[in-house]
Amino acid sequence: MPKRSAMIGVLVAVVLVALSGSASAQSVDPRFRADIERLLEVTRAAALGAQIATIASNNMIDAMRKAQPDVPDRAVAIVKEVLSAEFERAFSGPNGILTAIVDLYAKHFTHEEVTALLEFYKSPVGRKAIAVMPTLAQESAAAGNAWAMANMPGIASKVEQRLRAEGLIK
Repeated sequence: MPKRSAMIGVLVAVVLVALSGSASAQSVDPRFRADIERLLEVTRAAALGAQIATIASNNMIDAMRKAQPDVPDRAVAIVKEVLSAEFERAFSGPNGILTAIVDLYAKHFTHEEVTALLEFYKSPVGRKAIAVMPTLAQESAAAGNAWAMANMPGIASKVEQRLRAEGLIK
């Protein structure tokens, strides 16, 4: 049993570290911040971010599950439920990821560019882009997962060959 709880603990830690970033808070003009927040709201970035994080963690959990099939189904379901709820909170809570994302937008876009993006997302093609993004995220994740399933054995073999050639494994 300790082996299972250790695996779940490592899984949770890996997922959280992989999805966390270290963006330093910066001082952003309140009007600029408000426009960035509006852009993130209009584009449904929080929901999309939570969805992508959940898809990524579910893929990671499923891969780890294949490696450790003795982990009970209920334990996997609980880990997925908790992570999904935490991702939702992280992308919508006051001390969540969105504060850091606003700072990143301010770092990479001018206020004028954010205003132009807001105008774009009011257009028909902009509204279509917003509507299609969740489906694209799911389908892209599925395509990435299919690629990984088809290619990872070969990649793992190449890594193993290199490590053997370097004398790092026997």
